[in-house]
Amino acid sequence: MYREFFRLKHKPFALAPDPRFMFMSESHREALAHLLYGINEGHGFIVVIGQVGTGKTTLCRTLLEQISDDADIAYIFNPSPSEIELLTAINREFGLPTRARTRTELIHELNEFLLQRSGEGRRVLLIVDEAQNLDPGVLEQVRLLSNLETERSKLLQIVLIGQPELEENLSRPELRQLNQRITVRWRLRPFDVDEVAAYVEHRLAVAGREDAELFTPAALRLLRRRSRGIPRLINSIADRALLLAFTQGVHAIDAPLLRRAAAEVPAATGGVWLGATGLGLRPSTALLAVGLLGGMLVGASNARGPAPPAAAPPGHVAARVSASMELEPALEQLGAEGSSALALETLLGRWGHAGSGVDAPDPGHYTQAVRRVSRLRVFPTDTSLDPLLLLDLPAVVELEIDGQRRYATLVGSDAEAGVELALGDARFALTAEELGRLWTGRAIYLWSNFKSLPVLEPGMSGSAVRWLQARLSDLGYLQPGDPSGVYDVMTIDAVRQFQRDRAIERDGRVGPATLIALYQQLDFETPRLSAGALP
Repeated sequence: MYREFFRLKHKPFALAPDPRFMFMSESHREALAHLLYGINEGHGFIVVIGQVGTGKTTLCRTLLEQISDDADIAYIFNPSPSEIELLTAINREFGLPTRARTRTELIHELNEFLLQRSGEGRRVLLIVDEAQNLDPGVLEQVRLLSNLETERSKLLQIVLIGQPELEENLSRPELRQLNQRITVRWRLRPFDVDEVAAYVEHRLAVAGREDAELFTPAALRLLRRRSRGIPRLINSIADRALLLAFTQGVHAIDAPLLRRAAAEVPAATGGVWLGATGLGLRPSTALLAVGLLGGMLVGASNARGPAPPAAAPPGHVAARVSASMELEPALEQLGAEGSSALALETLLGRWGHAGSGVDAPDPGHYTQAVRRVSRLRVFPTDTSLDPLLLLDLPAVVELEIDGQRRYATLVGSDAEAGVELALGDARFALTAEELGRLWTGRAIYLWSNFKSLPVLEPGMSGSAVRWLQARLSDLGYLQPGDPSGVYDVMTIDAVRQFQRDRAIERDGRVGPATLIALYQQLDFETPRLSAGALP
């Protein structure tokens, strides 16, 4: 409908897979490199995790194109729920007659095939896509297939690709043997802002658009936030934006238009239709005080008291509606400098430095402002929502309202009720999804280096490393015993396991992010999102 209007030969954001539009982000390229490395090196188990719509199937197809001709491949998409059905599907993919009817017979057929291929010098690869759908018993059967081996090598390499639920399943105690055999793991990351811009430009160019500047920079930043960097959602929102622009006769997609388009895509609004208002805050949020066992009543004060009864007075609910719906206007009124200074002052208050009178209109000046009133340190970071909430530490979060940067203080988090932002004394309750749509991914923490530790890296030794090893032992990441004081391989592995559990980059070194998480996990005295922030 809009192709001629925008001088396009094809629809650029169609949801159907089309090889012409293939786009490999840095995360996809790294995942592909890890897959090829694991396969070429003969690793038995390889796992790739990605959210719905992040391009896992595209990655599979690219992988299949790059595997050398000396390999036989069985590609199982959306695997069957039972062991017999899965084994039958695997044998069928390898071209076996599948005359067998029992598990033992099917495995015997497969083993004979694998031995034959091994004798011919060929590799055999099994790729299971959507592996999160496999029951634990079926996953255990997949593990048993990896026991098919000769004295020198595995007869079958296995790649499991699935959604985050797969990682949860693999963490189950009954699957620990399978989990321990996984030698290569990779998690696909959503696109960042630059990758969203490159992705949109790529698809427009393939579709025949000569001028790629169809979306304004502010619209692209908003597209990243509303889509959470997930390609499938990017396509849905961008396609809707083109349709809206066509119906209005405008030739550029700006932030307000894209906001309206995102409001018409349920998956981009937490599954709720918002209509054309584009407020980004669900009216149902106002009912949490009534619906969630007393819920979360947010007013415009710092008062902390017992949770209100389930049948909260109508006036309280009305105040809650007003507080939630007025977040964006309040931020717009404060402006960038006003909201930044207020956010830092509020964060300092959470650390016991209320009324410090700091003046830091620009987050780049936070360090100097904080030094004048405390011994706390400033740690800015670009992160995602999971590690932000897992850290359980208040933070200034950078938000974007119609292309303009604003700041608020994240002061509360609850698994059911959501998150709480503060602007001075005012409180605003949002779901995690609502925060994700406003948040740029930038967060600024205050923290205390309680033990005055340096950055700890592999190869170092001394008392600081001994302290680290003792604490990792306390937390169950190292075997109990006398700390060696040497940052060795076992310590690196323990740090990486801790980082994985806290959703921190697994680099094996203890920098500020890991050290802050250690202090939090060890119950050093810090303010916490989960402790009394939500009244």
